[in-house]
Amino acid sequence: MMKKLYITILLAATGSVALAQQKSNSNAPAALELRQQRSLWEQSGNPAGLKLDGPYRYSQIKAGYEAYDGDFRRPQEGASGNRQIAETEGRILLDSFYVTGKFSYRRESIQDANFNASIIDPFRGMPYIIADANPSDWVQQHYNLQFRVSTPFYGRWSWGLAGSYSASSGAKQRDVRSEDNFYSLSVTPGVVYSISPNQHVGLNLRYANTKEEASMKNVNTYVDQTYYELLGLGTAVSNLGSGRTNNYEGDSWGGGIQYQYKGPLNFLANVNYLVEGEGLTVSYTLPRDGGSVIRKSWQAGAAVQKESGKLLHSLGAQYYNRHIDGIQYVTQRDNSQAQQGWLSLAKYIRSTFKTQELGLKYSLTGKRGPEDYSWMADVSALYAKLNDEYILPYSYKQAENLLVTIGGKKNFLLSAARESRLQLGVRAGLNRNLSGGYQYNGQHADYPTVTDLETNDWRYLASDFVRVELPVTYSLRIGEDRQRVLFVNAFGRYTKASSFGFDNRYTFGGSVGLNF
Repeated sequence: MMKKLYITILLAATGSVALAQQKSNSNAPAALELRQQRSLWEQSGNPAGLKLDGPYRYSQIKAGYEAYDGDFRRPQEGASGNRQIAETEGRILLDSFYVTGKFSYRRESIQDANFNASIIDPFRGMPYIIADANPSDWVQQHYNLQFRVSTPFYGRWSWGLAGSYSASSGAKQRDVRSEDNFYSLSVTPGVVYSISPNQHVGLNLRYANTKEEASMKNVNTYVDQTYYELLGLGTAVSNLGSGRTNNYEGDSWGGGIQYQYKGPLNFLANVNYLVEGEGLTVSYTLPRDGGSVIRKSWQAGAAVQKESGKLLHSLGAQYYNRHIDGIQYVTQRDNSQAQQGWLSLAKYIRSTFKTQELGLKYSLTGKRGPEDYSWMADVSALYAKLNDEYILPYSYKQAENLLVTIGGKKNFLLSAARESRLQLGVRAGLNRNLSGGYQYNGQHADYPTVTDLETNDWRYLASDFVRVELPVTYSLRIGEDRQRVLFVNAFGRYTKASSFGFDNRYTFGGSVGLNF
């Protein structure tokens, strides 16, 4: 793992040096934020369209720290914790090819997480995990490396390629303990065809491969621990001992299409579809099918922008739909002379997990020249519906919420000499639960997977709350040529719940970095 880290840092540093050798455009945080807002092709996921957003070059390196605490959380989240973050990112034009790259590292210390003893991210859509009732600390490390390349236009055609590699490791600190390793590798080729100077259509494909291994054990071998094989919505099989070895493997295929009109208005619409299959194999010595999932998700979005010399209007809509089929196996141990191990006799869809989200957002930006802004204001609404079901015996967990958020930011120019700036923002959100419920009709309703895990998870998902966030960023140009921008930012986020006896949750953090 460390060898991979050294290689990725070396690649990122090499790219940063190359970028530093060129005279940069405006690379103040406000300028980069404004460019990001205008980059509709980048948000679509098709790398072939990056040059249509308007290439710009810069490098950034930063390091940060975040911490969180409070009882308003899902049971499998930590009661408290902290993160150390290091990131570097760069963009450059190499002989008419537009190349971007990013590397990030995050180390996270999680305190008192419940009901997770076999997976690094219990919220990634895999219901077949191991849980125990012992609150435990986790130590995790996450690495992510990304690149995107966009070619120049050959006639009416432009091509692109994006790739990413993510690796994570984690260790549970209390019996039943678990050591986990996860990786994900994805590749996204794309193409854009220009119908006319103002109209473009795009197509991209995507393939990804994932794998996660988890080995469980007890350090105190004199005390066997109770653990549960989760099957969905609280249904579980209780066991006693030191756990097992879990091997998750998955593949996903998908693609997207895009259409852009860029004239008096900048309009882009896109649709993406993804199918994922992931299976769990228990043990390497005597493999047994432990469950599998088929995830089907599609996302549709549209954004329109109108820009003048003083204002930028942006209106966007997003729809997301994910459906997961949870498949259980009927297995039998082969005790014949051939000793073939575990045989899978049948498999059935026993549970479904469905998430739908519809979001609308309008923002208005007061510009200060073509590459800077003076202020921003936005309002957004997000409707989210969760509908999880265990088919037989029938159980369900449902929640329907509406979150309304308003925000604003002011960019103060403190000194023209070194372009020192202070960006102050505020964002407030109000979530209202519209409907929902959790009902369990299976066996062993007294298991903690029902009474604590799923019951408290539903209470979190169906809670009303108010959330306030305050971001602040200070930046100034440094050096004799004043091409480099040093920035320091900080934020605080406070969430106050008003349902089911929850109190609050707060997160704060900050980072320091350099743009050049």
